[in-house]
Amino acid sequence: MGATILLVALLGAFIHPLLADESYQYAEQGPNGVTVYHTVNINEQVKVVVFNVYSGKQSANAVFDYSQNIIAYHMPYKGICVVAHMDIATFPGLGIFNKFIHTKREKEKELKKLLKHYEITNQQVGDLSQFGHAVDGLCWGVPTYWATEKPKPRSGIGAQGCAGIHFLFIHVGLCGGFHI
Repeated sequence: MGATILLVALLGAFIHPLLADESYQYAEQGPNGVTVYHTVNINEQVKVVVFNVYSGKQSANAVFDYSQNIIAYHMPYKGICVVAHMDIATFPGLGIFNKFIHTKREKEKELKKLLKHYEITNQQVGDLSQFGHAVDGLCWGVPTYWATEKPKPRSGIGAQGCAGIHFLFIHVGLCGGFHI
């Protein structure tokens, strides 16, 4: 089963750029000094952005589906997928990707305003087909949970774990835990 999921993810990574309006590849130093490779595929016709992060065991994939207002994040290293509603009023628009793709360093202050945090709930998603083909294809066969947007990670007494999407200028923190 794991080999099948890996094969589907690899095929998606190679086939999807053929269908994209814009495709970008870049590399950067990760937090532990390891080189992290990224691909970003933007399809403006269907309003979908697909991110792939190649970071060894911590590789991940994400889909931002603007037509469904859904974010999906697949973490193979955790064996889960997370979906969340995208608040169109505050989430960076589809056109912003082309604007910032080459000017990340020059726009650092502006980019920090795009920081988003989501907390993973214990509510499992049953029917992925309601979110369209992009999300269904990314999370098919993987336990999938809802996440809800929070203004910032909660503080106080408790425990919390976070995984993050760090693609270009979008930093989406997916956090779960308990607080008192």
